[in-house]
Amino acid sequence: MHQKKSGFPSEGEIVACTVKKILKTTVFVKLDEYEQEGIIHISEISPGRIRTIRDFVKENKKIICKVLRKNERYGNLDLSLRRVTTGQKLNKIKEDKLRDKCLKIIESSAKQLKLDVDKTYKLINEKIKGTYESISEAFQTVAEELDESPLEEVGIDKKLAKSLEETIKVRLKPKEIKETKNLEITCPSGEGIEIIKKSLEKANKYAKEKKYNLTLTYVSAPNYLLSVTSPNPKEIEAQTEEIIEVIEKEIKKAKGELKVHKVKK
Repeated sequence: MHQKKSGFPSEGEIVACTVKKILKTTVFVKLDEYEQEGIIHISEISPGRIRTIRDFVKENKKIICKVLRKNERYGNLDLSLRRVTTGQKLNKIKEDKLRDKCLKIIESSAKQLKLDVDKTYKLINEKIKGTYESISEAFQTVAEELDESPLEEVGIDKKLAKSLEETIKVRLKPKEIKETKNLEITCPSGEGIEIIKKSLEKANKYAKEKKYNLTLTYVSAPNYLLSVTSPNPKEIEAQTEEIIEVIEKEIKKAKGELKVHKVKK
């Protein structure tokens, strides 16, 4: 089941493409999510001088590009490979993997209920409009909800919603969020370094016992980075506060001080 978006992607959008043809100064690609084609000029392949385009792209290989503009003359798109950052590339790959998982979930539920796969996809897509930006977002919400039925709430048939939600719970992991704090720890004691080390070890032990996902990283004296990740946004703040309290208790015993600062993004 390959569902394509209608129209053209917006300028600046990051898109997945498949290389179709390579000429001396131009690469021709087919967009994976749209019924559109695009071209990449040699100047948009990579920074610096390029001897041969084939050192960077191969026919039938998938690449991640940035949309520069619609090419009115040829009715396709001007794309760039070199303007895509590593972060954008990784996010796009992750997003596409999630979309593919969601399509397979729909296919599985449709076959189980003896429904037409394409019609089921279109039905779900129509129902979620106005509430979610995409099927991926809707299914991710289902993965994170414990008791509610988001799919029934948007009008999807109860039997189909139940089948989808059961499969989603098995195949999709809840999206984890991260709470990060900068800890400024000072201790006037002659054994200050050991006391700080002990307080951090105690925090790690506490987190392990509570099954909290904690990472403590030394930055530079007297700063440490504390990060807590969790799929539940309602719990992450409380978990962070508990861990900070464990550290603070140990530091205060030695007349030390702990200051908590927000991390600048």
